[in-house]
Amino acid sequence: MMLEGLQLMLENSWIVPVGVLFGMLIGALPGLTSSGTLSIMLPILMVLPAEVALMLGVCIYAGAEMGNSFPSVMLNIPGTPGGAVTCFDGYPMMRRGETARALGICIMASTLGGLVGSIAAITLTPVIANVALRFGPVEICIVVLFGLTIIARLSSSGLARGLLAGFFGLLLATTGIDPTYGQLRGTFDVVYLFDGLPVVAALIGLLGFSEVLMHAEKNFARPGESAGVQSTPRVSWREVLRGFQDVLRKPSEWIRASIVGLGIGAMPGAGASVATFVAYQQSHAFASPDRKKRFGKGAHEGLIAADTSNNAVVSGALVPLLTLGIPGSGSMSVLLVVMSYHGLAAGPALFTFNGDIAYALLWSLCLASGFVLAIGTMLAWFAWRITLVQLNYMLPVVTVFCLLGAFARNGYVFDMGVMVVFGVLGYVMKKHRYPVVAMVLGIILGPLFEANFMRSLRMGFGEFDIFWQSRMAVFLWALFALTLAGPPLARRLRHVYERVAGR
Repeated sequence: MMLEGLQLMLENSWIVPVGVLFGMLIGALPGLTSSGTLSIMLPILMVLPAEVALMLGVCIYAGAEMGNSFPSVMLNIPGTPGGAVTCFDGYPMMRRGETARALGICIMASTLGGLVGSIAAITLTPVIANVALRFGPVEICIVVLFGLTIIARLSSSGLARGLLAGFFGLLLATTGIDPTYGQLRGTFDVVYLFDGLPVVAALIGLLGFSEVLMHAEKNFARPGESAGVQSTPRVSWREVLRGFQDVLRKPSEWIRASIVGLGIGAMPGAGASVATFVAYQQSHAFASPDRKKRFGKGAHEGLIAADTSNNAVVSGALVPLLTLGIPGSGSMSVLLVVMSYHGLAAGPALFTFNGDIAYALLWSLCLASGFVLAIGTMLAWFAWRITLVQLNYMLPVVTVFCLLGAFARNGYVFDMGVMVVFGVLGYVMKKHRYPVVAMVLGIILGPLFEANFMRSLRMGFGEFDIFWQSRMAVFLWALFALTLAGPPLARRLRHVYERVAGR
């Protein structure tokens, strides 16, 4: 079946670069998502042959996850919640004049994440599916805690300010209908808030529009010039290749992030928004004390972790769809509709009756990784030139992109107003040295944590023992403790050993 799937993929390989290019263009436009695009393309996907339609959908998904890095790095505007982590270190690199290098890191990290994830999915699909089945609300709740621990790291302005910003984000995340009891909370009878706070609009405002307001009160310069530092953007192919080398020199970073992305992607409901934060937290936890200080200020490790996990999620999300018939993300839900329309039985029966199509999808992700590298590099050649444009021309364009990005997700003018309000809030927070990214973390992970926490308590009849009953939960708690206490303990033991050896 595996070889038959490879042959089927090669026969229809022409669709892979088309899907990757289209996906990158969609991902580069803030507010447009792969799931929304695939939903709009459903009439086309239903007309195409089953294998071509599914390969096109998967490649659009993979390309969009990489394309999302372009606005995150250059404009500090994440198109999706998962792209917010790329902003943390990608945008500071752009402000130092290292746009081409940052894009090179994103491209190579995305390529390796997709490649490692697809190879693992091809060879370990049954194993990954069995592990994913063991993840219930309790386990997902613990995994989300991995990401929430970044709040302490984001508190460079003081732990109190970081926690205040983070918990304020968690409070805002409770807006809308209570996931357990169905009660309205914090909506003020505004119908547009019944489905919750528009997350993408809030992120664009906090990260993107707030930067517009910050630059507007300063002297106009190039976006590649950081505050108070006149830096000339280094624009050349050599800088992109330096970004490639930065990734290849840190195999532990992209291998660990690939595993995180693949594993979390296989959990239905988690997706890139959780995977990127967890991978970022893991990268920070295992970094040296000197490197920890650079996170959030242009650390290569943070950028590698974010983009590698973001693209490994695609392979992970495909595994439960093919093996269990459970979509791991919104894009996979659309592909499930396509599979049903074409008469393909998602789940174990798929490998029995249409195994060649299942493996063709997995092989197409391998080929898509190569095109992500090639097409992404070509797009970067044009994209980095934005850093050479004067800000008096750029600020109006960025403002329009922020407004369009906020509007595109739901099609509400109200969301544009939310973006402006959060942009002003982000501006005030930055002026008073409150970490905006801590608030972003609370807004993104808050709903998922609350929903799974309440489900876990209901499963345990209100007793907290439910969080320690399963073997997987105990393993995750142990891993959590090891992640927090392991690196500093190891460094402490190393210092003691060196002191004893020096005597």
